[in-house]
Amino acid sequence: MPHTLVSCDMNRQDSTRAARGATGKCRNRRRPQAGRRPEWVRPLRRVQKALDASMRLLNAGLATAAKSGRCMTRRPLDSSRKLEFAEGRLALASARLAYAAKELAATATCLEREPEAADGAPELLMEASQRWMAMQRSVESAAGAIFTFHENVLAGLRSGVLVPERTNERRPRIILAPRATFFRAFLVARQPRVVDRIASVLKRRRRAPRPAAVRVPGRASQGRAPPVSF
Repeated sequence: MPHTLVSCDMNRQDSTRAARGATGKCRNRRRPQAGRRPEWVRPLRRVQKALDASMRLLNAGLATAAKSGRCMTRRPLDSSRKLEFAEGRLALASARLAYAAKELAATATCLEREPEAADGAPELLMEASQRWMAMQRSVESAAGAIFTFHENVLAGLRSGVLVPERTNERRPRIILAPRATFFRAFLVARQPRVVDRIASVLKRRRRAPRPAAVRVPGRASQGRAPPVSF
């Protein structure tokens, strides 16, 4: 009877009844098939994230282009730099759209592989495809408009219609040129002898002169005063 109970406990798959010191090799760590999400969910989420990122980049590029248009006549060079930044934002948005197209194809492949798990997936895939096409058209039209505007700004700078502003007109750059050392005057004034060059140091370190003769009384024995000479 005890052997039967032990064999039943060993064959049990419930991980909550396992001993605390168990290594976990006998557990079934795989998620049950009924609780797993369909395979097409993950690539479709990546599609939505890529489209959201492309929308943010498109809005940032359009906002920067609008700022450059307001300062085109006063600061054309600054306007050109802003337009270059806006073109970079649109290039990143186009790259995100390319990634979204790749994930759309992966989603369609997953649906073909598991048609029984495609509950509401075709509608979501169609909506994502329509949104991708709308974003593609928006990015292309914005890129064309910004590129044309940038070409007009550059043409105005080349023809002289737009006068370029001074660089950093708000904060003028201050450059301090180092003073040139007059080597010829220094070599002329330089003393040839080392003693002459450090004469001031020697004067500061010169000690008081000692007396010519110093008379010191002789050593006296204990208990007697030293002799006095007159």
